[in-house]
Amino acid sequence: MNKNRILIIDDDENLRDGLINLLELEGYEVQGVEDGKIALELLEDQVFDLIITDYKMQDIDGMRFLKTINRQYPTLKVIMITGYGSIEHAVEAMQAGALNYISKPVEPQKLLKIVEDSITISDKRPSKETDDRISKFRHFQDMVGQSKPMQEVYRKIQEVAPTDIPVLILGESGTGKELVARAIHDLSPRHAGTFVAVNTGGIPKDLIASELFGHLKGAFTGAISDKKGKFEEAHEGSLFLDEISTMSIPVQISLLRVLETSVIERVGSTKSISVKVRIICASNENLSELIKQQKFREDLYYRLNVVNIELPPLRKRKQDIPYLVNYFRTLFNLELKKEIVEVSGDTMQILKNYSWPGNVRELRNVLLRAVLAADSVIETKHLPAELTQNKVGTEIISIRAGTPLSEVEKTMIIQTLQAVRGNKLKAAEILGITRRSLYNKLEDYQIDDKKL
Repeated sequence: MNKNRILIIDDDENLRDGLINLLELEGYEVQGVEDGKIALELLEDQVFDLIITDYKMQDIDGMRFLKTINRQYPTLKVIMITGYGSIEHAVEAMQAGALNYISKPVEPQKLLKIVEDSITISDKRPSKETDDRISKFRHFQDMVGQSKPMQEVYRKIQEVAPTDIPVLILGESGTGKELVARAIHDLSPRHAGTFVAVNTGGIPKDLIASELFGHLKGAFTGAISDKKGKFEEAHEGSLFLDEISTMSIPVQISLLRVLETSVIERVGSTKSISVKVRIICASNENLSELIKQQKFREDLYYRLNVVNIELPPLRKRKQDIPYLVNYFRTLFNLELKKEIVEVSGDTMQILKNYSWPGNVRELRNVLLRAVLAADSVIETKHLPAELTQNKVGTEIISIRAGTPLSEVEKTMIIQTLQAVRGNKLKAAEILGITRRSLYNKLEDYQIDDKKL
């Protein structure tokens, strides 16, 4: 049975109910509304795989609605229902972005075939050849999700990809910043060039310059031969620099010089090498705060932050969790040669309710372990204890009137850390502060989390 969600928009109640019944019999999850205005309100907090809308409606007509959808939800698929013989309406709808159209009177079997074909069509511009069983779950390039926050991400990618403008991707760890960078590259004029990704946070600080710009033999201890840097490798392509907040000030200065001149020098050399590279950077730290602390150069920040794309944490796009769960279930079935057919209802509810401090990366790891452990159905027993026995927020803490606010805050930090078994990332998320702020407060209040 299909689990795809379809939204029907038609002010003819009889036709609307008929379409709902027809599609529900085929296993689709269907919802119907009478006009485009209600539909747009519904899309604020619900996700659908497909919309079927009438051309002529009161309030917001089908064409106006379609143009709004294309602007706000660029990957959402829309089928337009047109009046009998209204070929000019059908052509207009297709030019405005409709995936297909259906003429009235609606023929049930023709409708079902168009719906099935529309839902199984993956992104029109795939980044690479993939198994159809996997690609059908992807909504944009290699990304999964139909929620409004993700649609905004897709829209920004489409806007900036054709240009050579530097892009700064912001978001917590595990939200998929490299996927965004790859999508920008794959949809850009540089797509035939090399995409080079560098996690600068994983490179010792004294070796970052060598990794980025290359070095000559003998430039430093261990430099046994000449080496190209990542900038040269990415020539005519794109260079993705993750965790740029970890770069030392001297490397930041060198990066700024490259952005201004498109010229690099290998470590130990005075010879200039011209490079044509599109720079895409990412950070999970607040760079504005680091500028105040004089740990990040303000001039570099403004050169990199021409356009920024902020990735939402998974807890702010929970509507996408069922899509991600089924994507990972299918992916790991193929990789592990398993046949997990579904995720139980109770299990899915737990996955949707969990706060996911580790974001999509954490969800992926949970599903990998679950697919390994399960036989045919993923059940609650296949989930880790922190999901099934999450008691954060259930404990009542009594605080005496007149207690200093600093003591209240210290107590809340200690209690939260105890509840999450010392997981600082999760504790910071529950307390509504950054991980860096939590570390600062642990130091200020002299809390030894190892003794909690």
